[in-house]
Amino acid sequence: MRLRRFVHSDAGQLWALNNLPNVGDTADRTVPLDPPIPPEPPPAFPYLADVERHFLNAGGEFLVVEHDTHLVGMGGLRPNSASEAEVLHIRVHPAARRLGVGRMLMDGLEARTRDLGFRQLHLDTATNQPDAVAFYRGLDYTPAGIEAKPGWTWTLQYFTKTR
Repeated sequence: MRLRRFVHSDAGQLWALNNLPNVGDTADRTVPLDPPIPPEPPPAFPYLADVERHFLNAGGEFLVVEHDTHLVGMGGLRPNSASEAEVLHIRVHPAARRLGVGRMLMDGLEARTRDLGFRQLHLDTATNQPDAVAFYRGLDYTPAGIEAKPGWTWTLQYFTKTR
C-alpha cells in the first residue's frame, strides 16, 4: 500500500469510495476493490466535486492510500484558520479496514499538519460509527462535544487534537 497526494484522475474512485457503507461494523474482505464509478460527485459531499479547489488550493491537503491501482483510503485537511484545520472525508474501503490504512492516512495528514503550520485539528464522526469513534480516541483525539438534531438517527461526536 502506498500513501500519496490526490491527483485529478482519482476523482471517480474517490466518489465510489465515498459511496461504500461506513455505518456500524463494516469491515468486509468480500467487497470488491473496484466499485462502480458514479457519473458525478456525491451531492451530499460538495467538497469532493473539486478536491483541488476545496483542499489543495485552499491551503490544505488531500491524501489517498492506493493498493495496486485501487484507492482504499482517502482523507483531507481544510484550514479553518492559520493555526487550525478540519479533517474531512476520512474513508477506508471495507475490504481494507483493520489493515492499517486508516492509521497510514491519519499519520500522513498529521505530518502535513505540521508542514502546513496547523497546531490544532478538528474532526467529527457519528456515534453510529463506533469503530471510527474508537479509532480517533486511539489516536489521542479528545472528545469536544456532541450534536443531535430532530430527524437524525445518529449523534455527531466532535474531536480535537492539539500538536
